[in-house]
Amino acid sequence: MNWIHCVSLIAIAFCAAATTHADGPTRAEVEASMGLASDGDRVRGQKDTVGFVVYQQEAEEVVATAVELEERSLARQDRRLGMDPGDGFVGGVCPHDDHLYAARVYVHLTERITAPRVILVGVFHAARLWGLRDRLVFDSFAAWHAPWGDLMVDPLRDRLIESLPVDSYIVDNTMHCREHSLEAILSFLQRGRPQRTIVPILVPAMGWQRIEELSEQLSRSLTSILEENNWRLGRDVAIVVSSDAVHYGPDFDHAPFGTDVDSYERAVSRERQLARRYLEGSLSGAKLEGLLDTLVDPGDLQYRLPWCGRFSIPFGLELLRKVSLATEGKTPTGNLLRYGTSLSEPELPVSEEARSKGLGYTAPSNFHHWVGYAAIGYQIK
Repeated sequence: MNWIHCVSLIAIAFCAAATTHADGPTRAEVEASMGLASDGDRVRGQKDTVGFVVYQQEAEEVVATAVELEERSLARQDRRLGMDPGDGFVGGVCPHDDHLYAARVYVHLTERITAPRVILVGVFHAARLWGLRDRLVFDSFAAWHAPWGDLMVDPLRDRLIESLPVDSYIVDNTMHCREHSLEAILSFLQRGRPQRTIVPILVPAMGWQRIEELSEQLSRSLTSILEENNWRLGRDVAIVVSSDAVHYGPDFDHAPFGTDVDSYERAVSRERQLARRYLEGSLSGAKLEGLLDTLVDPGDLQYRLPWCGRFSIPFGLELLRKVSLATEGKTPTGNLLRYGTSLSEPELPVSEEARSKGLGYTAPSNFHHWVGYAAIGYQIK
């Protein structure tokens, strides 16, 4: 829920434009809007330096505090899911809202992502600025800024790119610098695992048929690489999808139940029902297509429900499902680990020093303007 990025885009219903368009913000214009500038094409900087931690001291405080506050809940989660110490999810869905709002939800997934390589599938909020749809967006940075030192991009990225038809992807560092949905998660993935590597991918607007095509292409390549290296999902590679859930209130042009306590409870109930129906249990293409059709009109891909990850979730989880079937012969099973909102979550208690470094909020939170968060983990049983 970055106020600058999400509200304006939701307000105009993210009208999907034609495939790749040459015009759009320049690299200089995008860099000027970044809180931490990039080091050329070597290291990507950081777009949002208010909602998300930037440096090690604040990152350690934020992530450690969230883990400590959720310690008992995380232990109950492990028992419920039959997870032993060191076990990891093969993939999942993680929020990307302000750390002070959502960190306690993040850790229910990120603390149980143990693979050294993480494919990060993100929302591309600003794809309309380039008139982009129907193509995956890769970067060519060597690394991304992260609090414990530069987080390297895995060579797996280039192998995947090489395998795809040229009309299935674009490589564009400017587009990646304009998007905040992946950088939000890096601190939580890096803490305690400084050697972890990432493969960042953004997913703009696309219909189910295109999701099927692109996920099939990428899954074939990833499956081949896993088999070639004797890698396994969860142990060696995980797939994490970035998405906030509903953006509710007049600011988002979405308040079907009203804006009081009862309205809030009804909206949250609807959120939980969506998670149970489409994201829990055995993954299936039918469920993911159903989620996409619930969130957007399949005719014009405009919002029905303002979830950030209306395209990233169906694509990322369909990729996970196909790779799991190809390599393990099993379908991943999902569990809603924790659901919260910017209203339900107590503000993360951090020091004045952390706040003095700039950590804060990018948007208000009240019955007229709130955002939902779902952490969902997938296992192969």
